[in-house]
Amino acid sequence: MFVSTYRVFKFAFENFWRNVWLSLMTISMLVLTLLTVNILLVINRAADQAIKFVENRIEVSVYFQNNADPKKITTAVEYLRSLAQVRDVEEISAEEALAKFRMRHENDPAIISSLEELGGNPFGPTLIIKAKQASDFETIIGALDNPQFRDVIRNKDFSNYQPIVEKIRHTTNNVRMAGLILSFVFFLIALLIIFNTVRIAIFIHREEISIMRLVGASNWFIRAPYLLETVLLSLLAVLIAIAIVYPALLFVEPYYKQYFEMGLADYFEQNGIWIFGAQFLGLLFVTMLSTGLAMRKFLKV
Repeated sequence: MFVSTYRVFKFAFENFWRNVWLSLMTISMLVLTLLTVNILLVINRAADQAIKFVENRIEVSVYFQNNADPKKITTAVEYLRSLAQVRDVEEISAEEALAKFRMRHENDPAIISSLEELGGNPFGPTLIIKAKQASDFETIIGALDNPQFRDVIRNKDFSNYQPIVEKIRHTTNNVRMAGLILSFVFFLIALLIIFNTVRIAIFIHREEISIMRLVGASNWFIRAPYLLETVLLSLLAVLIAIAIVYPALLFVEPYYKQYFEMGLADYFEQNGIWIFGAQFLGLLFVTMLSTGLAMRKFLKV
């Protein structure tokens, strides 16, 4: 058994080196496929974090009248917090609003002097409402039109981030589609190369295969080197992809972390086993399928 296993490995490596240029070409196509797939993963991750970053900044400011009943404001806060579209509600008193305004414009004497001339606090209580998603704006604004609160609300202000979110999603979808098409092209080329590599190897070794059959070699012993070579090609492709992807992520990490809390390299470190393990298994399954088809067609054993 050990001798047979050794010979299977020996024949697999011999096949690899005898067709080294085809092997390198196959690995190159597989690596390009994996790089395209990982670029898509990076883009998806970056897009998801960009959308989350934008949605975390979504907020609606509600300004109440100076003489608004505190009970109505408390009721409004409880009502808004009960909405599924609302992530958080921050209540700012009139005094806090005035203090923040003074701090924000402390270097602007004209505004401060105008405020002093008013002789009082022109601000009323304010609510800062954070929405969960950009699409929740309409529901929140509609809820604020409730007749119970309409007479005490002086103004509503919000920044509409919906177009930004839609643009990010539209761009991501376009890039994702182009990447999928490119991955499919690279992968198809790799499978065709593998198919032809196995065909050439069978043709070169046709006399050896005939001798193996004459001396009683099993079908498994004859087929195994070609399947093992496929495992080797897939493994090398994944390792090369890792060697390219991870340093590239480390290079862009400092720039990426200026905007987002969790970096791309951190994400791949935490999920690398699953990401590259799944890529290896998927690659192995399809390449072995291509090898099996080639052996079925050309290997008469």
